[in-house]
Amino acid sequence: MSIRLENISKRFGTFPALHGLDLDIRPREFLALLGPSGSGKTTLLRIIAGLEFPDTGSVYFNEEDMTDLPIAQRHIGFVFQQYALFKHMTVADNIAFGLTVRKRRNRPAKQAIAARVKELLELVQLGDLGQRFPSQLSGGQRQRVALARALAVEPKLLLLDEPFGALDAKVRKDLRRWLRDLHERMGLTSIFVTHDQEEALELADRVVVMDHGLIEQVAPPREIYERPGSAFVFDFVGESNCLPVIVRDGKIRFRDIVLNVPPSAIIEDNAQLFFRPHDVIQIENADAALALKVAQSHLRNGYLRVEGHVDGLKRPIIIDLPPGATVRPRESVFFQPVRGQLFPAVEK
Repeated sequence: MSIRLENISKRFGTFPALHGLDLDIRPREFLALLGPSGSGKTTLLRIIAGLEFPDTGSVYFNEEDMTDLPIAQRHIGFVFQQYALFKHMTVADNIAFGLTVRKRRNRPAKQAIAARVKELLELVQLGDLGQRFPSQLSGGQRQRVALARALAVEPKLLLLDEPFGALDAKVRKDLRRWLRDLHERMGLTSIFVTHDQEEALELADRVVVMDHGLIEQVAPPREIYERPGSAFVFDFVGESNCLPVIVRDGKIRFRDIVLNVPPSAIIEDNAQLFFRPHDVIQIENADAALALKVAQSHLRNGYLRVEGHVDGLKRPIIIDLPPGATVRPRESVFFQPVRGQLFPAVEK
């Protein structure tokens, strides 16, 4: 199923949740809506689902206008963060619920429902747990039941709102791999909301980065990380540092230091230089380097992660050095960024 959103706006009272968004979602795509709290990602998902309706704009499924249709008429599966399972029902009855409440003319026979439930229990690797109750399952198992229930109605579109938010880190990782594999096997179009950038970058075909009701960038995960479309995306996705710089005559200067970073944009005068912790080198010449006063250091992913402050900057700086580097708290480490990306300075 393809989805097209045109000029979607939504307000809640005086709060503008979405501002005229346009978005095309491809058939069989696994799309992540990524952003901080209040960015509008869940509101957008609920509008796609038919749980909310836009103030302006249109929603199309396969070029069919669905804007005013409620969730029951959109043929979707929806998975919530808190599972939303019926505590008094068995696992099997929870999965069957969407089929058993259909109008009689559309309701499958009991044998067909039982066969569908059995098939889904095997699919989500819970084949022998059908007669248990939700309270007898782990968090990861409950989320699999919630997913099986969403799939029972054979949806064309699967929507997931922070589906792993209530789970611990190890279970989240295991379920992420499993969900991606399931998406491929089922051939669905899937959209999931998350504030977890690692989750979005690992799972999605494309990531939609949102902030304050606007779409900042839509791109594959690698492009989002390596070629961020805005200062917000660079800062939000992955770890980053920011320096206020001046660009003149093709050179980037931080105070009186010329930085060894080629300009990445046509900007003159004041700008912001963003760079990743690993985009630096340690140098001995203090006059040609930034001095980082070390607050703490620790080994991380094969590097020595050093955190500290540069005089005059409120924001801490984080750099990665070779594991053999020697640093001591309250002493200075001299470094230069060698890669980075320029964005216009923020107006005060």
